[in-house]
Amino acid sequence: MRRTLPLLLLLLLPACETSVSYPEREPPEGFLQARENRTAGRALFREHCVRCHGSMDEGRSPGAEFGPPAPGFRTERYRSLDPAYLFWRISKGKTVEPYLSRGSVMPAWGPYFSDEQIWQLVAYLRSRPSGIKM
Repeated sequence: MRRTLPLLLLLLLPACETSVSYPEREPPEGFLQARENRTAGRALFREHCVRCHGSMDEGRSPGAEFGPPAPGFRTERYRSLDPAYLFWRISKGKTVEPYLSRGSVMPAWGPYFSDEQIWQLVAYLRSRPSGIKM
């Protein structure tokens, strides 16, 4: 029994992960790579997102220390996320599952930003981990 319990736990672990479904969506050809779009996304990020997602030196609010903390988008993981997922997450914020029931506080930016602006944010977020110059 002692040997089978760790094996059983190892086999059940993937079943605990939550998969999120979101609509397929493609940015315009070359949009995410265009420097002007990353620059525009950076400006949007600094104006609307930095209080929760930025670093302290960027202007993160001390009041943004809630759990789980909002990601800073500085790790390579964010560079490889599906752009459609980032678009959906920015657009819908906390209004969709599983984030609604998890207590997310992120606003839905879809009513306030155009599709172009959301893609600009996606372009910028995907450039943060690598330090691509603006």
